[in-house]
Amino acid sequence: MTSYNKRSLTRVLSDPTVVQENRLETRSYYLPEATFSLNGTWDFAYCESPLVAPLPNEENVDFGKIEVPGHWQLQGHGHPHYTNIVYPFVVDPPNPPSKNPTGTYVKNFRTPDGWSKDDFEFRLRFEGVDNSYHVFLNGNLIGYSEGSRNSAEFDITSSIDTQNENEVMVRVYQWSSSSYIEDQDQWWLSGIFRDVYILGFNTAGYVKDFEVQTKFDGSYQNSKLEVDIELNKVASVSIELKDAEGATVFNEEIEKSKSQLKFAAEIKNPLKWTAESPYLYKLQIDVKNDNGKVINTVLQDVGFRVVEIKDGLISVNGRPILIRGVNRHDHHPKFGRAVPLDFVEEDLLLMKRHNINAIRTSHYPNHPKFYELTNRLGFWVLDEADLECHGFYESVRRPNGYNDHVEYDEEKIAGFKTASEFTSDNKDWEKAYVDRAHQLVVRDRNQPSVVMWSLGNEAFFGRNQKQMAAKIRSLDSQKRPIHYEGDLNAEVADVYSRMYSSLDVVASFADKDKPFIMCEYAHAMGNGPGLLRQYQDLFYKHLNLQGGFVWEWANHGIESTDKNGNKIFCYGGDFNDTPNDGVFIMDGLVDSQHLPTPGLLEYKKVIEPIVVDFSGEQIKITNTFDFEDLQNFESSYKIIEFSNLEKKVVQSGLLDIPVINSKESKSISFPTLKEPLDSDATVYIDVEFRVKNSTTSLPSGHLVAWGQHEIQKGLGQKKRHFNAIGGPFSVTESESLLEIEFKKSYLKFDKVKGKVLYWGTPDETLCIAENSSDIDSLTFWRPSINNDAPVDEPYWKQFGLDVMQRNIRDVTVEYKGEDCVVVKVESFIGPAILAWGFDSTQIFEVADQKFKISTTLQPRGFKSECIPKTIPRVGYEFNLSKSKSGEVTWFGRGPGESYSDKKESQKFDIHTLKFGDLDYNYDYPQENGNHEDTEWLVLVPSSCSNKILVSSPNKFGFKVSDQHNLQDAKHPVDIDHGDIYMRLDHKQHGVGTGACGPGVLPEYQFKLDGPIKFDFILEILP
Repeated sequence: MTSYNKRSLTRVLSDPTVVQENRLETRSYYLPEATFSLNGTWDFAYCESPLVAPLPNEENVDFGKIEVPGHWQLQGHGHPHYTNIVYPFVVDPPNPPSKNPTGTYVKNFRTPDGWSKDDFEFRLRFEGVDNSYHVFLNGNLIGYSEGSRNSAEFDITSSIDTQNENEVMVRVYQWSSSSYIEDQDQWWLSGIFRDVYILGFNTAGYVKDFEVQTKFDGSYQNSKLEVDIELNKVASVSIELKDAEGATVFNEEIEKSKSQLKFAAEIKNPLKWTAESPYLYKLQIDVKNDNGKVINTVLQDVGFRVVEIKDGLISVNGRPILIRGVNRHDHHPKFGRAVPLDFVEEDLLLMKRHNINAIRTSHYPNHPKFYELTNRLGFWVLDEADLECHGFYESVRRPNGYNDHVEYDEEKIAGFKTASEFTSDNKDWEKAYVDRAHQLVVRDRNQPSVVMWSLGNEAFFGRNQKQMAAKIRSLDSQKRPIHYEGDLNAEVADVYSRMYSSLDVVASFADKDKPFIMCEYAHAMGNGPGLLRQYQDLFYKHLNLQGGFVWEWANHGIESTDKNGNKIFCYGGDFNDTPNDGVFIMDGLVDSQHLPTPGLLEYKKVIEPIVVDFSGEQIKITNTFDFEDLQNFESSYKIIEFSNLEKKVVQSGLLDIPVINSKESKSISFPTLKEPLDSDATVYIDVEFRVKNSTTSLPSGHLVAWGQHEIQKGLGQKKRHFNAIGGPFSVTESESLLEIEFKKSYLKFDKVKGKVLYWGTPDETLCIAENSSDIDSLTFWRPSINNDAPVDEPYWKQFGLDVMQRNIRDVTVEYKGEDCVVVKVESFIGPAILAWGFDSTQIFEVADQKFKISTTLQPRGFKSECIPKTIPRVGYEFNLSKSKSGEVTWFGRGPGESYSDKKESQKFDIHTLKFGDLDYNYDYPQENGNHEDTEWLVLVPSSCSNKILVSSPNKFGFKVSDQHNLQDAKHPVDIDHGDIYMRLDHKQHGVGTGACGPGVLPEYQFKLDGPIKFDFILEILP
């Protein structure tokens, strides 16, 4: 590669048969002792095309500075661009856009003292460069590589100068033919985004490649450790295995004989590696020179485990496993895919703290150091090739009008087959596909946490996937299972796989002859996901439904500032990137800063590996771990009485848990009560399981699982029944207003609008008032969530539920003795234009310091089809007009938000939070902060000594907030924070996963199938 010019370098970008030039053969990962990093500040020039980008020795080049690893779009050059499926350029494979931004990186360096060409073979190693690149050293063209998330090494021995300064230049192209098969759902970001090294291998002897296997006997007790070693030349080698405590298991010397070595050792009853007990041995391979000096060392984690399909199930060490997984993209809010290792480690620890045991590396190999973390912390890793070309389907779908349903029907399957002709079923692209499979497996095959391979994602199915599978099977001596969702009939895959399928479709795989996994499910976008429990119950019920990977781990928001200087986390369109897929990049269990969302808390609860159930006076404990018993968990209990707005722990202690092996259930009796329970009280028993002794990933005392059971329903909360006894009152009434003044409270009622204008103390230090907007305080809309957007939101707007109006038919006032006034409002509530609505009857019973609202809503329409089948919610909204701060105490689920199909993570208890802590700020503003199954709540404004108690004969939902205009806000900084308001909901529609997957299940929908009746009681307390 001595003769080149800008046009010859550019031509290769349109040739799918050229995936590399002079790139060394991929090898199993290790770094030699003679390694130094080129990370740091580089010179950088940004150009609109490779035809004008500089080459070595060009003069008058305007270089700036850039940090490596990093992306140029996040350092002031170009802008990030987000698409989920579509290509952001004209689809003309294999040709990339002619406007092809090119970043030219230059770095000067000197080799360390003592490095010489006589002793070392030198290599330049890149762990990741997006998208493709040419490499030069000291003016010489070294090579070319594609495969953004794959490592690449180049031999630079002939060009490096060990006595003087060297100049490395890397021309990185934003687009090439390979962009068509790197269409993953993420930001398009370019540059050298992973580590860069100079490596020195001692020419007297070094390990060129190696492969480690552990093979168990039929009882999975004893194992054979096999190590295949390829040396650069004949040399002496020693092999040592140490256990986790540093004790030597064996140490063998292999005399100088040949360059291809095979070593095997019988290991009696080794401690096994699993995701639950990630016990690691350390293998050390030393290459020695003729004087016996160690000149090359390889260190490799060894986990004794075997992965196989056994009896139709994915099994490790002979036992089937259940995947409680997540899809993980590389993401950092400031650095994009240039993720610092400590940030990755904190992510993985957070996963372990939330009971996650598996990771799909969606949709590309991760940094090599990632696997060292998953080995140590314990994860099942589905390692995925850097391959996706989903955009081709849009290229054929849109002009033909094909559907884009998540389920596979004949039309979609036919469209996928057509789309496969672009690259997946095109022989011209075979080399590009197979190269990605080859790089994936050879680099990562020695990592014990890698238990499956994936051929990529959403690339249809054709001849090239078949060639990838064949290549993987030829490379992986361990014969780990192969996954690929696009292989719908598991023709070459070892497992069936689907994404976002309905519960019925998932259940249909229960009688298949191969395992089934959900490679993507429970789309965690915004307020969601729902349905987690239903999926998990299917996984528990059917052995071959072996779990799945939630989509996805993290929101991909990029930190920036808006026009007013406020910090925001950007999504598609915020950088004026078109076309874009907007907020679809915000679909994680953690937010853009990688802090847990309510969805992650829900997932932790649903997948907890110790399941606590109650029956009669028995506590049933089920160990759903795949391998571990419960000896390292301590179980405690509390018996709690709830009565008259207070709680009392009447008994607590430790539970004596018998030995419960994996997949076993055992029952124990309730603790013996030491004293009788209060017969008026509602009584719960809480049971918790916490880690006893710290593990590699969890500290002592960490809460892993819990259960809760109501063992006594109280005779009734005394405060939940309206008592009209309150003392005399005075009334001032006109045609439009009704004012009722008691000794300690005052109500003002608008007879024209049929609504409360004010209720509270006469001095106005404590009050509720009508909602500040010009709508009635009886409301039906909720700020739309992402999961509403595809179906429910347009359906509800079609029926005008966001623009309901109210026509008052009649207002009557009745005086009940000397203590109570009853106001009855008859009205019709409906939207303009349409011919449907609710016949509404509201009865307001008012006594001193007490206020009851009884509501009946009867849907009515010109025809039955004029009436919607479901509605978002119904309830009351009141301003707490004098209260800017304070706190809420309530008995119900909490402390976090909950919805009818997303509430298991929230305990029944008496909770207290400040007004400002009740909301949850999603990266994309939407409905939040609801609290389901509430029995009562007490508002405690900081402005006065009185409180407001809210209760109901039935459990209800509530929200206390100062957030306004959520429906229109695009980022949290856009939310208007005004008066505190209280929303009291009779019922609310569930959340589901409708943004990408099944919507709300029928049992959690707010169906409009008859009259709606509910009551709320408000009282002022001292």
